[in-house]
Amino acid sequence: MKQLIFVMLMFLGVTSRAQLYINEVMSSNSEGIFDDFFERDDWIEIYNAGEIQNLAGYYLSDRADILTLWQFPSTNAGLTTVLPNSHLLIWVDNDTEQGENHTNFKLSGDGETIFLVMPDGETIIDQITFPEQARDISYGRSCDGCEDWVFFNNSTPDDENMELDMPTMNLFINEVQFENNSYIQDPSGDFDSWIEIYNPNTSQVDLSGYSIERNSDGTTWEIPDTNPVLTALRAQRFIVLWADGEPNEGSNHLNFTIDGADVLTLRGPDGSISDTFEYFPHPSDQSCGREDDGSPNWTIFTIPTPRVSNDLVFVEPEPLFINEVMADNETDTLDNASEFEDWWEVYNPNNYPVNLAGYHFTDNPENTNKWQVPTNVGDSTIVPANGYLLFWADEDGNQGWNHANFRLSNQGEQVLMFSPDAFTLADRVDFGIIPDDQSYGRETDGEDVWVNFSNTTPEYSNNGASIYINESTVGQQMVYPNPVIAGDFIFFNSFRDLHVYGMDGRLLESYISVDHLSTNSLPKGLYLLRFDNGTPQRLIIR
Repeated sequence: MKQLIFVMLMFLGVTSRAQLYINEVMSSNSEGIFDDFFERDDWIEIYNAGEIQNLAGYYLSDRADILTLWQFPSTNAGLTTVLPNSHLLIWVDNDTEQGENHTNFKLSGDGETIFLVMPDGETIIDQITFPEQARDISYGRSCDGCEDWVFFNNSTPDDENMELDMPTMNLFINEVQFENNSYIQDPSGDFDSWIEIYNPNTSQVDLSGYSIERNSDGTTWEIPDTNPVLTALRAQRFIVLWADGEPNEGSNHLNFTIDGADVLTLRGPDGSISDTFEYFPHPSDQSCGREDDGSPNWTIFTIPTPRVSNDLVFVEPEPLFINEVMADNETDTLDNASEFEDWWEVYNPNNYPVNLAGYHFTDNPENTNKWQVPTNVGDSTIVPANGYLLFWADEDGNQGWNHANFRLSNQGEQVLMFSPDAFTLADRVDFGIIPDDQSYGRETDGEDVWVNFSNTTPEYSNNGASIYINESTVGQQMVYPNPVIAGDFIFFNSFRDLHVYGMDGRLLESYISVDHLSTNSLPKGLYLLRFDNGTPQRLIIR
């Protein structure tokens, strides 16, 4: 009998666990709901398909190696109890002081995995890996507790998951380039034809479900709902669709190409016409577009303006450099909220200060105005002459003006800086895998050679910083003896150009094609030698 009861209890426990679901996730809440402190934070919705449950003692985590990252507190049952066939909303904002329904971690808009875990800290009740998310579009089960996951334009926090039919919005085909031979490349590096869509409305429109029709033969392409990051069109903004016949390259790539005989029709999800465009001739690498965004009059642009206004006033950026990047800050540098976050540094090589207010930064070349440096924070945005300014890539604008709305991936991506016109590129860096607590920076401030730094230098000169040295390459350039007595000679195993730096980053001496060096002019201490082949060596003079 006891054995039967034990088996029944085990069965009931499994049944109970199986009726709790991670139901919906929002990791980029820009214009959605507020929490009780009037902050738009990330959130996770839990759905209970079984009997009433108090989740006190359960865990939520976004770390597979730490399933006990955050525990539902037992101090306020009103905020941790979920009724039958109901929902429980948890704010994932790394702000536990705001209540029992606020976690000690945040979500990444780049996508990650979330775990709901039993009080034993080991048994996973439910987990979901969500992809990169567009602003204000949630990712949830197609219906409460269902297996299929979809994107919701109408997010449903603390309510039943249900996608509403979206009306056809007033959108414009705003600019078209048929012969793009050398002007702008898609992310694959191809010069393809493109169509720009303009959203004049005061709210975001996701183009998934809309379609483009090539009237010459009736070919139609419906924009898929697989990646809203590429199809969500923010209010009064622009988006480019590539007419390259390569839909496998992304949801913003059409399944057909366009040429000089085409009439194009943009249709909404309900099939009604949103806009039409009829080709008129224009030279190669120029475009045809509306004189003013959304206006009825068309003209030829000698300088096309994809993704920005046709009325664009070009702003030439100051000579500036993205100088150093950290994409996996585990224990290296704390921000103003005492958190280890990703960052990048801008260097101003000029002998005058530069104000970055209005400049744009992004990690997505197809979204050039992803984050703009605020224009209302006084002189905080000024980079001093020959100085540096640090930005945090942590998706946490609540923590200060220099906290961007995107994070960086240590598996490789890019950071781009645009002038206030959100079109003219000021600088960019493309990086690969960066180990944790190392940065990727210009070996010398503002120069073209990039290296990994084992000792990072946020808001300080890169010159002379400790480089991560791959031991397999060190032997290519021998320095001997090392250490050396002051006044003696050091020797190299080949003729090389050489720069000698102090540990404060100052360039002390430079030499062309030398195989030895006198240390007469160098006092006792530690120095960094950099050779023309990029191999760094430390030198100790005693």
